[in-house]
Amino acid sequence: MATPLEPVAVVGIACRFPGAADPAAYWSLLRAGRHAIVDVPPSRWDAAALYDADPQRPGRTLCRSGGFLPAVDGVDWRALRLSPREAKAIDPQHRLLLEVAWEALEDAGLPLEAVAGSRTGVFVGATWNDYARMQSRDRDRLDGYAAAGTPMAFAANRISYTFDLRGPSVALDATCSASLVALHQACQSLWSGDCTLALAGGVNLILAPDSAIIMSKAGVLSAQGRCRALDADGDGFVRGEGAGLVALKLRSQLTASDRVYAYVRGVAINHNGRGPWIMAPRAEAQTAAIRDALARAAVDPADIDYVELHGTGFPQGDATETAALGAVLGGAARSRPCAVGSVKTNLGNLEPAAGIASVIKVCLALHHGELPPTLHLERVNPAIDLAGLGLAAQTELTPWPQRERPRLAAVTTTSFSGVNAHAVLAGVDATADLPVSRGPWALPLSARDPRALRAHVAAMIDVLRGLAPDDLAALRDVCFTAAVLRSHHAHRTAVVGDSAHALADALARWLTDASSAPASDPQLELHRLAAAYVAGQTIDWRAVVPAGRCVSLPTYPWQRERMWLEWLREPPLLDSESEEAAKVDSTPLAPAPSINDAGTLLAALRDVPPGLRRARLQRHVEQALRAALELPDDLVIAPHARLFDLGVSSLTALALRTRFQRELACDLSPTLLFDHPSLDGLAERLLAAAFPAAVADAPVDARAREVAALTEVEAEAELARRLEHLRRYLP
Repeated sequence: MATPLEPVAVVGIACRFPGAADPAAYWSLLRAGRHAIVDVPPSRWDAAALYDADPQRPGRTLCRSGGFLPAVDGVDWRALRLSPREAKAIDPQHRLLLEVAWEALEDAGLPLEAVAGSRTGVFVGATWNDYARMQSRDRDRLDGYAAAGTPMAFAANRISYTFDLRGPSVALDATCSASLVALHQACQSLWSGDCTLALAGGVNLILAPDSAIIMSKAGVLSAQGRCRALDADGDGFVRGEGAGLVALKLRSQLTASDRVYAYVRGVAINHNGRGPWIMAPRAEAQTAAIRDALARAAVDPADIDYVELHGTGFPQGDATETAALGAVLGGAARSRPCAVGSVKTNLGNLEPAAGIASVIKVCLALHHGELPPTLHLERVNPAIDLAGLGLAAQTELTPWPQRERPRLAAVTTTSFSGVNAHAVLAGVDATADLPVSRGPWALPLSARDPRALRAHVAAMIDVLRGLAPDDLAALRDVCFTAAVLRSHHAHRTAVVGDSAHALADALARWLTDASSAPASDPQLELHRLAAAYVAGQTIDWRAVVPAGRCVSLPTYPWQRERMWLEWLREPPLLDSESEEAAKVDSTPLAPAPSINDAGTLLAALRDVPPGLRRARLQRHVEQALRAALELPDDLVIAPHARLFDLGVSSLTALALRTRFQRELACDLSPTLLFDHPSLDGLAERLLAAAFPAAVADAPVDARAREVAALTEVEAEAELARRLEHLRRYLP
């Protein structure tokens, strides 16, 4: 047997799946044997209007159901530091991945500032690009924001940019095998040393009916609206949405506080090559991928306890897949059959995200020591001899069988493009206990928004009240994770207590009166630290809570707002024979807002007393910035705030420079906003460009006259501005 590769630890998990907004909800759905298949939401398309039992009817689909995510039009642009203008241009799949990436890092106990600048790789599987296609229907409205908003490369690249991750960043498409191929590439990158940490997974959103019609015409969708893996009545799959990412690191890089869900022991990928036709499965290729993965893992095939099948519900595809498995895993000669199941019976086929849904299911099953049931299996496909293949369908929730070795499982995917992938995963041995004290405990919590902080506090109250009173180790790990393994944002609270219930009660009081002091006993050091933390000071929490293990806590409480290009509309859902279908909307587009005529701002400023020009110009710059980024009035922009933290991009910078150049009738550097990336700095530069002699040569007595001409209110405003400017240079 080959020398095994170093195991890759799955240290963080995050997901959005139908009926499951996070890993805990996903595991609950799996354990309960529930499915999340629903009718197509009206917000996507009129499923009744597009339905036809005849799959060959032009423009129609025979499937009216699927697994869908709610509110995919929303995003917390403030927390992700996007501007509304840019957020609307970004494919909702990419926005969803930003949230899931943040949560995967949180679940791994990796503060955002700890990974910034690191050689962290990002590997994402993605296929469909509905948002770009919807925009392309109206070419007159296309703009440069789409260049960084819709290309599939940005599914991975925007994650790397947002969190300053400097390892490989790759979006790839292998249709239904895409996210398992992404896992393969992530592991290879870790083994080669190209990255020290990796995020791997996939995403799929179904925003328009086109791909549903295409897949219906391809003959892969179920007329029953169910995925019946291994069943005699299986007739294909229903489509599903979702996103999932796992955080990965080599076992040798683990720390004492890391929580490991499972180990990836080996992964292999290949292609069917030339067969009867490109979408047909091929047993020989699947067998080769399984053998290669097991060889790389140095695992005896007979030791595999469970395999998560691709299991799409096609009689031929299921028969081919199980035959390949049986040929490798030992067949009837096994001492105990290998359990098999498919999560597609719960969620539908998530296509490029299908593999990561399977991987996360297996990681959670290994972690919890249970095998969840596969659904909709009433009569096994007669072309599949499960017993003869050494396989058994997992149709009930059962404990994972006890062995004298770590639990072993595998995940297999195939694809209609011919790519096969197989991964071998292993469970984790029990870890030694860490020392625990009896308290008191400090619990710091934070967010980037006051509303988000309140939501986070409410969620943490539920966590604390769910802890057993005598489980001090669990309380230690909660406080350790919150204090040491999470980012600390601008909006904060902190409480101190000698038990989980005391901490929960203190947080509940804070929710009632957020202005209440976090500390009640100034003699207690923890209270002093809590008060200092709330005041914005940096606290060395590892000195306060020196030991603990990472646990899953409520992730960042997103405050989503609808961010959608409102001009995007599906065309009328009409019969192709209808005369109305041939009509074209000839309503002219509203003219784009025109910028001021050349020099008008300059002329207006000449009528302003020189001492007030800068303040007036700064207000104008702020108004122009708000308009360009579509920023709401309630967003406060500090004079010295970095404009690029507000979502300014190179496109915005170019547009604003062009506008100011015309308004002031002067030449401005193409790098204007990059050289002066704040309101006060930009206003100072524009003033110098518009009135160079006045700025350079104004004598002191002229300055005095300018000050004397100010009203009291104007003088106070100017003094406040200058003090704020000076504050940046104070320690």
